[in-house]
Amino acid sequence: MFTSVKQQIRRETIATVLDYYDTTIRHLSEEARREKYTKMSVSPFSFFRGSSHLFYYDFAKVPLAFDTGDAHPTFIQGDLHFENFGVFEDGAGTIIYDVNDFDEAYIGSYLFDVLRMAISVDLFAEEAGFDATAAIESYAKTYAKTIDRYANGKDEDVQFTKANTCKAIKKIIKKAEAKKDAFMAERTEVRDEERYFATSEDLIPVSETMASKIKAAWPDYLTSLKADHRHHADHYEVKDIAIKLDSGTASIGLERYYILIEGADAEHDEDVILEMKEAQSAVPSLFLPTHPLFEDGLSHQGARVTAAQRAMVHSRDPYLGYLTIDGHEYYVRQRSPYKRKVKAKHIKDEASLIETLNVQAEITAKIHARVDADANILDYEASERIAAAIGDAKPLFIRQIARWARFYGNQVRFDFEAFQTWLDTRDGQA
Repeated sequence: MFTSVKQQIRRETIATVLDYYDTTIRHLSEEARREKYTKMSVSPFSFFRGSSHLFYYDFAKVPLAFDTGDAHPTFIQGDLHFENFGVFEDGAGTIIYDVNDFDEAYIGSYLFDVLRMAISVDLFAEEAGFDATAAIESYAKTYAKTIDRYANGKDEDVQFTKANTCKAIKKIIKKAEAKKDAFMAERTEVRDEERYFATSEDLIPVSETMASKIKAAWPDYLTSLKADHRHHADHYEVKDIAIKLDSGTASIGLERYYILIEGADAEHDEDVILEMKEAQSAVPSLFLPTHPLFEDGLSHQGARVTAAQRAMVHSRDPYLGYLTIDGHEYYVRQRSPYKRKVKAKHIKDEASLIETLNVQAEITAKIHARVDADANILDYEASERIAAAIGDAKPLFIRQIARWARFYGNQVRFDFEAFQTWLDTRDGQA
């Protein structure tokens, strides 16, 4: 009896949080909500990926051991999970493996990133048939060890390539290396000696009205580029624009465009595809205190996302910038042709999972360490504060992360069933 009562209460909580976020905050249409909920219905892991607002609703009010305190938060990725790491070019020709999504970046406890990642491992590992506890403990141990090294002066500009990763990651990097020319060929076509986007199921022509608005706002985007990355104005000449469909679960309802620019100058002679994506308030901002950083220099949501990528990734993407159109805020970056990530099919055994997680743990520590005083984000060294919070209690830190991940992983599985029941009821009322 009490199980059914608990599920009923939780189902009502889930419905309230989803309704409020998806309608009041995101203004999703009914069609977009159905698309999102269909993706979330695939598995507990898929549900977790699409419900970060439920995660923060639960955890933002929980006092956690090993926190750095309200006075010394960290610039966090905000939605860290197993599939938010991927392969892309660093802007200087090197294919790297790193965090590849910064839409939810915000100022908060580093533990939100570590816990959300650990919970995703619990869900991912169980679905793949591996020992989640051993994998999570290895991730937490490597994170603590790496953040300690950064606090003691290790260079934070490390990049993760074929040279310093593991078998599963090296495999997807190798597959990506031959992708650049193929990507341009599959996304564009040449007509009358000019290159344009090729229409497909997920790439359709933009309206003349929106194309005109983007071109009118383009000078503002160019102004937002870092001075040492700017080319001659002809380099950024817009040749074609298309609407990009088929977004990820959390991105459903956000406008996204592909923009083809000339890309030619003294050093380059090829077209470049940029991605312009709408940016809205980060999910953590709904539950965490507002940091002064977001009331001043990073009040523009596109500027916030751009700053996060610049700070967290040792990347020289020369196209990172932002602009505003009709009150909607966007960020722009180069669309990497190498968009690949480690999935379940790439993990052959538990040893392979742990190897991959150890790299992801090093990357997690790196992104936290880089967004400190040296990156002009915080006025203190985040790695030092985190290392001090963990201190000599690393075994206890590891156990806590593993226990929280197991506890909340089970909560997510319970929530997933409640969500499906609510969805059936909701669909029946539609």
